[in-house]
Amino acid sequence: MQVDLVEGFQGTAFGIMDGVITILGVVIGVAGATNNTPLVIVSGVVAGIANAFGNSIGFYASELAERGEHMRKNMDLASHKEMYKSSILSFVASLVAMVVPIFPFILLPADYAMVVAVAAAVVLLYALGSYVGHLSGLDRFRFGVRYILLGLLGAGLAYVVGELLRSVMA
Repeated sequence: MQVDLVEGFQGTAFGIMDGVITILGVVIGVAGATNNTPLVIVSGVVAGIANAFGNSIGFYASELAERGEHMRKNMDLASHKEMYKSSILSFVASLVAMVVPIFPFILLPADYAMVVAVAAAVVLLYALGSYVGHLSGLDRFRFGVRYILLGLLGAGLAYVVGELLRSVMA
């Protein structure tokens, strides 16, 4: 039963991590470049939906490739059911993760919303990393902090790109 949980969780973890990094990067990048809240929300939703489809299709393709490699080496195979489950969970988790960085922009001005979006993403990334650490039997705190650092690095780079574009377009 534990293997079933981990197999399904792979898609969930992938969707959350990628969804948070991608959409946080998009919304703070667009907010930094334009300070236009409706544009931030539209950009985040469009990117989030595209990201969810890309994640689930990419995850499925990756699982197929891994299955082929395992077949070639006579290793245990993931069932098609597990592959579909992980792919669907990746899609759903990506959509859920999309909401976290976008929601503050619905309620707050862009400057405050960016801070709240980053804080909410940090909480989600820490929770995910901590749980992965728990599943791995390793230090939950270190894994949580590692996930935060990786997530903020990706999103921070997008923010820098937004700032560069704003200065070029000005």
